[in-house]
Amino acid sequence: MSKSDEELEQFDINSADNQKILFEEMRHSFLTFGPTSKENIINGLKYVLANFSDDSLWRSAIPHDLPLNRVADRRGYLEGILFALNTPPYSTNVGDFVLIDEIGPAGLDYST
Repeated sequence: MSKSDEELEQFDINSADNQKILFEEMRHSFLTFGPTSKENIINGLKYVLANFSDDSLWRSAIPHDLPLNRVADRRGYLEGILFALNTPPYSTNVGDFVLIDEIGPAGLDYST
């Protein structure tokens, strides 16, 4: 995905529609990586999320053509990337779960 300087100036990274397009492009590229690379990327993004106020880490999570201060909601942006990239490597068989919707001393019980 590339843009001219003029297109970059007009690109609003805080727009939900633009983030959706950006995250889809990231996911498309991400799916071409091997399992170790995927795991390293997810772990790296989680680390950046835990320390998102560190500008040197933050730079590795946004497109380099954009200034660091363009993203208004850093946490939401990083969570959006993780949601777009992080697909479970398993399928869930709903028959394997029994949801007990009673609140006990430890909160809701999601027993299997």
